[in-house]
Amino acid sequence: MDEYEPMQLPDLEIEELFYLESSCAPIIPIGDVGGRILNIFPIIGGYFHGEKLNGEVINLGADWNYMMAPNLAEMDTRYLLKTDDGAYISISSKGRCGLTPEQYEALGEGKFVDPETFYFRQHIFFATSSERYRWLNGIVAFAIMGIKDPNTICYRAYMLK
Repeated sequence: MDEYEPMQLPDLEIEELFYLESSCAPIIPIGDVGGRILNIFPIIGGYFHGEKLNGEVINLGADWNYMMAPNLAEMDTRYLLKTDDGAYISISSKGRCGLTPEQYEALGEGKFVDPETFYFRQHIFFATSSERYRWLNGIVAFAIMGIKDPNTICYRAYMLK
């Protein structure tokens, strides 16, 4: 193989894992933490469902939301899921959300903003000791997200195969 010839790699394949809705308590405004504005959104419940796993979002976790620019936020979240069969799965995720100032204003007023009109994505890492779901520990996953209302974040989680 020529050193400049690209190696043949597998095609990208994805598989949907689940749909999730998480309920958030009112925002905890921390303020300027050195050039970024920090707001914390406590996660107080919710649900998830998919072909391979279903259950509830436990009232434990939060989204640390750093406003990095007028229209760009970085999220750092922790969730705890409990499957219908009693397994606990920890989720940690990092991502970006880009909204126009008008979209931020609309969300602040409790208005719906179509997720097709802005970028809101996260990569997800799972941790569980459950034999049934241990396969999650070794995958690369991501979510395409939306804001259903001021207190509800939704996403579809996918894994790269």
